[in-house]
Amino acid sequence: MSRLRLIYHCIVFCLTAISLLLCTGACSSLHMSDPYSLSATSKPDITWPPPPQQARIKFVGSISGPVDIGIKKTWIKNIIDQVLGSEETSVILLRPYGVWADSNRIYVTDPGRFAVHVFDISQKKYFPIYFLGEERFMSPIGISVDGNGEIFITDSLLHRVAVFDSKGEYQRDIGSPDIFQRPAGIAIDRDKVYVIDTLAHRVSVLSKQDGGLLFHFGQQGKGEGEFNYPTNISLHSDNMLYITDSMNFRVQVFDKEGKFLCGFGRLGNGSGDFSKPKGIAVDSDKNIYVSDAHFDNIQIFDISGKLLLAFGTTGQGPGEMVLPAGLYIDGSDKIYVADSYNKRIQIFQYIKAKIANSSIGTP
Repeated sequence: MSRLRLIYHCIVFCLTAISLLLCTGACSSLHMSDPYSLSATSKPDITWPPPPQQARIKFVGSISGPVDIGIKKTWIKNIIDQVLGSEETSVILLRPYGVWADSNRIYVTDPGRFAVHVFDISQKKYFPIYFLGEERFMSPIGISVDGNGEIFITDSLLHRVAVFDSKGEYQRDIGSPDIFQRPAGIAIDRDKVYVIDTLAHRVSVLSKQDGGLLFHFGQQGKGEGEFNYPTNISLHSDNMLYITDSMNFRVQVFDKEGKFLCGFGRLGNGSGDFSKPKGIAVDSDKNIYVSDAHFDNIQIFDISGKLLLAFGTTGQGPGEMVLPAGLYIDGSDKIYVADSYNKRIQIFQYIKAKIANSSIGTP
């Protein structure tokens, strides 16, 4: 390598490092009144079902990094983009999996970056979380946040469930590595923490107060209350646990003590069938949303398993997906989808009304 070329690469490396340090500290100010929306000129009007039928799901926007929610790039970051001849340094997400959000923040687990991203809208900051104590994340998957702002994160390869404060500072572990084989999805109750253990084919229930194991429920099998590689979990305000039983190609519903209540789903390639079910969430009308990484869409069901609507298709445009994973629905019925292969979080709005089944999408 020539001396001039070596100097060039050193300069680019140094500028990149400085830019990342500046950006992760307090990037800069937001300039959009609605941080989840694209600009009026670029925001497409996409709804499901399509007109003239009444819209039930509306595309809101997408986030790949701080720039997409209005956090301006530093002048150094602009120089780097000009030197590299691309906007690649604007992209933060690499392989997003889990997502949790409220009106102030969006939290994203990213096993591709070995990190967790926190987009703080109210404080006008972005910051990553890399370490749980002395160890760096290897495969952060599940994430949930309690009413005190404590952040609960699973790492499937470290066999750990770690707790952080609202600033992203590591506080403690709950449970212990010998309890888990492959912790994945996570949900928090007032006094309990529910952790999906994919390889153990069960749910581990921990004390939120002291982190001790309270009980497990589930085992490998195909019967009611049994699992075959479960992945994700949602605890709704109706006090029911909704779980994607992925390799049984179904959803199972339990009470908070692990008692089986109902379930639905089957393997297939038709409307209402599953192929690779991943994320799960429930809106304020108790409609159940399931992402499918094979169909590249989100299917919506009622509690009996009746398909109400599907949205999304394979692609890279607004409302299109490739390998969607985690799902979350916040208190205002905004729907957050980890569109993994497209390196982004897509955001949709459930339009408050019972979803009519007059226009059922096809996976």
